[in-house]
Amino acid sequence: MAGSGAPTADETLLRTLRNVWPALPALLFGSVAVCLASVLTVLLAPGITPVSTLLAGLLVTPCAAALADVGNALAAGREATVTGWWRGLRRLWRFGTVQGLVVAVPVAAFLAALAVWRNGGGAWVLPSLAVSGAVGVLALPALAAVLPLGAARGDLRGRRLWTCGLYLVARWPHRFLAGPALAVLGVWAAVHWSASVLLLVPGPAAVVAAAAVWTTLPDTQRPTPPP
Repeated sequence: MAGSGAPTADETLLRTLRNVWPALPALLFGSVAVCLASVLTVLLAPGITPVSTLLAGLLVTPCAAALADVGNALAAGREATVTGWWRGLRRLWRFGTVQGLVVAVPVAAFLAALAVWRNGGGAWVLPSLAVSGAVGVLALPALAAVLPLGAARGDLRGRRLWTCGLYLVARWPHRFLAGPALAVLGVWAAVHWSASVLLLVPGPAAVVAAAAVWTTLPDTQRPTPPP
């Protein structure tokens, strides 16, 4: 746990912003990897389906976890390089896959139940729709906190990690909605202007998510990113 010398939220935010410029190659490389994984997901399973959702959890989230580790480096004032992103991917791919599936499984279950209900399923489908939908709604924003926090803290896994992530999102939801909102804005810009805009989306979203984590944890309990 951080002691009295732990940086304040403002200091952490300023340090993160100062380190963005030299980290641009790592952020761009990680963004390209996330986009390539997303393209592969679309090619293998077009549309928003249970299969495509599970594939995204398997392919996209590990790359996003490595990108979140780059965001942690910026928040901690460490050098962020392409090599560091690659090391992060090798270290975190299992972690990222598991966290991705934690989100993807309930979302896939919701999509499957929705398809059954639309095709004439009776009221017996509604409980499954409600439960899987509620879990998905909670898990999706929490993932923005879980990836940076879990990438920095190897001792936080499983239920403890997700409890911390949900707590942080509930404490300051507007901070953790900033990353997903930025991603949605990027997709909108790509649809209306150019698909190449998508390459610029994952990196900034990861930086925003990491900054949200390390500026939201209380001063007396904030574990600083490891040196």
